[in-house]
Amino acid sequence: MFQNYYYITLASLSKKLGRGKYYRKKLFSTLRILEKNFPVASNFSFLQVGANDGISFDSLYSFVTQRKISGIAVEPIQEYYKELRSNYLKFPNVLTVNKAVHETVRTATIYRIDAKEIEQYPDWVKGIASFDKEHLTKFEFLDPSHIIAETVEAAHLMDIVTNTSVPAFDYFQVDTEGYDFKVIDMFDFTKYKPKMVKAEYINLSDVEKKAITQRLKDEGYYVFLQGLDVIGINLHKIRL
Repeated sequence: MFQNYYYITLASLSKKLGRGKYYRKKLFSTLRILEKNFPVASNFSFLQVGANDGISFDSLYSFVTQRKISGIAVEPIQEYYKELRSNYLKFPNVLTVNKAVHETVRTATIYRIDAKEIEQYPDWVKGIASFDKEHLTKFEFLDPSHIIAETVEAAHLMDIVTNTSVPAFDYFQVDTEGYDFKVIDMFDFTKYKPKMVKAEYINLSDVEKKAITQRLKDEGYYVFLQGLDVIGINLHKIRL
């Protein structure tokens, strides 16, 4: 742990001096941190909410499939879930769940681009499905007629997690296009204490950005931003 604080202090000083940008980027790379703490073929457990097809727009799949993995991958959209399930067929200890995570409702409406029209757009459009239709309509290049509503099953996050046999998580990742704080807020950190937490940050309101940062700090995580995401690390369990 002392070594972690040494590295953090160096990063802070380099920033104040207007130097060390490459050093900070490397130090706070979640993939580098994961690779350092969980070598190839080591045990690794994870919870991923908003998994999409498991592969697109994310380096997590290539990382986890080189480890002895167990975990839960949650994806509400049926089309993407089928791909997710197929991609994890060789990994029987990964449970794929075809539900949305929601605080209260048991069915929910998600807005996404029609699969028949999606080839007209950049690949990343596949990853912007959201409870909030305005999250899609804000992209002016999208044809509003190509946005469709899909009704999906939903459940509280802890109802999903506690009904499985996964006893703990090394890593918890959330990417739900604006619902990320609520997902983090649902998680029972007293029962499960991931060593690392990563959540999409960019689509949150200013109030939620402050709230998610504070929630992770209150749970004992060292918090920093990386790209579009907020990261929490347990410095007692993870080496930088």
